[in-house]
Amino acid sequence: MAINLAEKASAKVVERFTRKSVTEGLATAKYSWTGVDTVKVYTTDLLTLNDYDRTETSGPRFGTLEEVGDTVQTMKVEDDKSFNGSIDKGNNTSQLQVKAASRILRENTDNVIIPYVDKYRLDKWATAAGIKEYSASITKSTAMDVIMTSGAGMSNYNVPHSGRVMYIGETEAIKIKLADQVVGVDKLAERSIVNGTIGAIDGMQVRIVPDNYMPTNVLYMIVTKGTVVAPKKIETYRILEEHPDIDGHVVQCRFLHDAFVLTTLNKGVLAAYSTAAPSV
Repeated sequence: MAINLAEKASAKVVERFTRKSVTEGLATAKYSWTGVDTVKVYTTDLLTLNDYDRTETSGPRFGTLEEVGDTVQTMKVEDDKSFNGSIDKGNNTSQLQVKAASRILRENTDNVIIPYVDKYRLDKWATAAGIKEYSASITKSTAMDVIMTSGAGMSNYNVPHSGRVMYIGETEAIKIKLADQVVGVDKLAERSIVNGTIGAIDGMQVRIVPDNYMPTNVLYMIVTKGTVVAPKKIETYRILEEHPDIDGHVVQCRFLHDAFVLTTLNKGVLAAYSTAAPSV
């Protein structure tokens, strides 16, 4: 690792581009991992609907009596990440003291932790999606039809329209921005094309993410708020001013977290794959 000592240079450091988390706020907070690393979620099974028999005299008129069953989902938090960096006082004084510990910690949080967590969550949610579409493709002519058809498929499973968020990579999003239906509406086109953003499609909020955020072969995803969980067991961000092995500062981070889709609500997550369905 190179340490570039300054001879005569600006004390200002060029920081990297960053973006806020694209997955925060979607996960339900109904479950607590405090003091445990595993949570079991129970869901009662549905009963059989019978024909009421008003002529029955020797048995139940409501149908066969059945015990209410339940389904259990076990979720264990396992992804445990960290970083550990030193800022030697001697090097820092020779570099115009540009390595402020608080700035280093913030920059690594923004550029290392947040992107990693977003990618991890999207990958886990896509893997556990209750609706998976294969051989999906969109063009500027078909984009709206394809996306709305996916939304209709979710609605057919009684997934609420509210709270849906669509994720799509930057490259594929171009086709939506240039879609015939968008370009044909002046005000919508002005907002989406000139400003480079997309507000909503069929009531779904659209979040455009870097292409490498999307799971492998996933063209786009739709995630309904409250159908996923993203527990954080440990979030440690600290600056050590006194360390036995270094004359300077140490910046450390530890992040123990995970991401799941609630099994009984998994139809609220849709992943559209550009590849064919895997053979069974």
